[in-house]
Amino acid sequence: MKKFVLALMVLVLAIAMQPAQAQHFHVLHEFQDGPFDGASPGGALVRDHAGNLYGTTGHGGLNQMGVVYKIDPTGTESVLFSFDGTNGAGPFAGMVLDHAGNLYGTAGAGLNDEGVIFRVSPSGEETVLFDFPAKLPLGPIQPIGGLLLDKAGNLYGATTLGGNGNCIDGCGTIYRLDTAGKAHMLHQFSGGADGFSPLGSLIADANGNLYGVAQVGGDFNCSADPFEGEGCGTVFRIAKNGKFTVLHAFHGGTDGDIPQAGLVLNKATGNLYGATTGGKKSGNGLIFQISPKGKYKVVHQFTGTDGSSPNGGLILDEAGNIYGTTQSGGSNGLGTAFAMNAAFQLKVLHNFTGGRDGFAPLTGLTLDPAGNLFGTAFKNLRTKHDVGDVFEITP
Repeated sequence: MKKFVLALMVLVLAIAMQPAQAQHFHVLHEFQDGPFDGASPGGALVRDHAGNLYGTTGHGGLNQMGVVYKIDPTGTESVLFSFDGTNGAGPFAGMVLDHAGNLYGTAGAGLNDEGVIFRVSPSGEETVLFDFPAKLPLGPIQPIGGLLLDKAGNLYGATTLGGNGNCIDGCGTIYRLDTAGKAHMLHQFSGGADGFSPLGSLIADANGNLYGVAQVGGDFNCSADPFEGEGCGTVFRIAKNGKFTVLHAFHGGTDGDIPQAGLVLNKATGNLYGATTGGKKSGNGLIFQISPKGKYKVVHQFTGTDGSSPNGGLILDEAGNIYGTTQSGGSNGLGTAFAMNAAFQLKVLHNFTGGRDGFAPLTGLTLDPAGNLFGTAFKNLRTKHDVGDVFEITP
């Protein structure tokens, strides 16, 4: 009887230790560069109700200044629009989609050479909604991050520079672009305790409060990092009445530093989740949880073998599972795609090899109702073009 119980325990343990069912990785499109395709996808994908995916590339197209592209449900890719510099160049962030199928995003260059906010119609017609001003001190410049679209059609975003803060080219701003095309400054970073150089898209809660991250600045000096003397970064909130609050200033130690990706909100609990690219405990970055009142908790420290530098942004499903990518680390050192359950147990879904699957997935993932994940790899080593791909991970 004891032998039977022991054997049963061994069997149960063996079953429990079996890896979860393997995910299936598919390359949907390999970019070819040149006038009729993009190169180097840097922004997260957005999906419409028909299952079409849309994204941007920083290079390629008719003018080698980047494109807006579409991938239909059959996996066929087409270029909707090619940038030419006057209407934007080098888009590096994801886009947002309205109910009419229009896409909104940000890009560098423009007539003033400081960046633009653009709209692309379903037919591929581009409109520059706002051309950022050419010179400081009061103008926001360099809108590198993505946008937030509210129900009224207002757009919210961040610029990494500009404003009247105590930085050479300004410390960055948070702005709102109304439906008439007028920009309103919501906050100008000082470079001190409030942060410096906000990056990533903003998110909003049900009450209209905005949340985001500044990749440096704050109360603590990260002398070991490349942004020496500029702080380790902050998590902030801008209330609907305009009040600005720092929810957390990173120390650069076990709590991490340099948060480059935007936050994601768990509507059921009210908690926010984000990632830092560094931190002195492992140097590989981490995932954190923070409450609207600023209660901060590290929920995963990357070790390198499960990924490193998670700077692509996180997504959350209805069950509380979190998905994302790391731009390096993993079994090949070339990046990973991962899932983390509500108990904060992390599983690597894919280790990038640098072959047809690419490497350096700089963006986060996009989830469809069936549980399929979509993302981009910035580069690959298999082709002479070395310009990245779009992939799908299915259960």
